[in-house]
Amino acid sequence: MKIAALKILILGGTHFLGIHLTEELVNRGHEVTLFNRGTRSIDFPVQQLQGDRDGNLTALQGHTWDAVIDTSGHLPRIVEQSAKMLSKATNHYTFLSTIGVYDNFKISDIDEHYFLARIADPTTEKITEKNYGALKALCEAKVQQYFPNRSLIVRSGLLVGPYDPTDRFTYWVRRIARGGAILAPAHQQAQFIDARDLAKWIATMIEGQVTGIYNATAPSYDLGHILQECQNVIDRHDLIVWVDEEFLIEQGIQDWVELPLWLSKRRCMPGFSKISFQKALRSGLHIRPLRETIASILEWDTLRGGLQLQAGLDEQKEAKLLAQWQDRQEKSL
Repeated sequence: MKIAALKILILGGTHFLGIHLTEELVNRGHEVTLFNRGTRSIDFPVQQLQGDRDGNLTALQGHTWDAVIDTSGHLPRIVEQSAKMLSKATNHYTFLSTIGVYDNFKISDIDEHYFLARIADPTTEKITEKNYGALKALCEAKVQQYFPNRSLIVRSGLLVGPYDPTDRFTYWVRRIARGGAILAPAHQQAQFIDARDLAKWIATMIEGQVTGIYNATAPSYDLGHILQECQNVIDRHDLIVWVDEEFLIEQGIQDWVELPLWLSKRRCMPGFSKISFQKALRSGLHIRPLRETIASILEWDTLRGGLQLQAGLDEQKEAKLLAQWQDRQEKSL
């Protein structure tokens, strides 16, 4: 059945997930408006309203939309400003949140009813790794305040795919493509979702005016499987050197940043890569094969022409660590 074209406002829309959402909605025939500062180019046939979420929402006045998607809300004060203004301009508000809103990750299969993180000072506007999730939880509350029973809260897992500015997954794709002995943390699992799969699902949920709270991620993979799939797609099968976590900690390697997808046991977050997303699956979330995500990231990263990555080990540091690990292994024989 053909869905009637909707008028949809995206707060943001020119950054990573916003790009994929814009493309998906335009391809479905919807009329898309972007509200942002106008500092990035737009390659889609959309209307653009310029302004700043922190105090300059004038361009939003006098308009109505069938749905609003908030991809750029991080501080409760700023989210409240837009939610309050738009409460009479639309009947459906989608807020992009994060699985980081949960209080802890000590157990597996955390679902949407798990305890949320709290922050000592809810007025702080300094975003840190420790308070990011708690601030997002407060943003959710603001949206629900102005859109009771009219909001879709999407608690996304780690996003990967083309246009990813963090390069967490991209590092491994590029590293496999470069070849040579590859250092990797042993016994790791990772859970993430292709941003294009998330965009497709959100578009469908908006078309159905679905509301509620959903964890949105994909199955957990062993890092060994991820890297093997990278090797298969790229057709390079160099040696992967699996090193113990204790060695990496001893050498002062920063998890998640220097070795993306690795979360040290010191964080006490074993459930972070085992989040339940059954509710989203039941609502129609489809996950593409891992090899498709890898292939698209490879193609996109190749087009970037060797742009410096925002995550991962540099070659010299990796080579030094590999030499130290080999020396340790030889001495232990």
